[in-house]
Amino acid sequence: MHPIRGFPPRSLAPKCRADVNNRHFALAVAGVALVAVGLLALEFPVYLNQYDQYGMQISCGRGFSANLTQAAEANGNGLVAHCGTALLIRRAWAIPTVVMGWLVLTGLLVVRVHGTSRKEGHDDASGPATPRQGPQ
Repeated sequence: MHPIRGFPPRSLAPKCRADVNNRHFALAVAGVALVAVGLLALEFPVYLNQYDQYGMQISCGRGFSANLTQAAEANGNGLVAHCGTALLIRRAWAIPTVVMGWLVLTGLLVVRVHGTSRKEGHDDASGPATPRQGPQ
């Protein structure tokens, strides 16, 4: 048998369909994990490895919003610049992580909706496919 003509063999067709469903589920879990990790990274506070005059670690705020008052009171503009860099680094990887996860989930949703409409017999969004009539 020609390797292309008979691929996939009919005996493997249900297994292939199950593999696709498992792959979609794994991609959905990965997408949700990416979104969750990115949003949690933006929510957690950003600290510098320096301490103020009271022995407290200097907080720069969160990824969503900056709070530079402690850095300004501790050492002025030097620590404020370090806080700005620390926040920039956190946002530079957390925001793309959320976007990648969201794109994975959106892609899976599009594939699922497109696959559902194809299973129902729709060729496109205009409506159901017209049945073919054989020779009479």
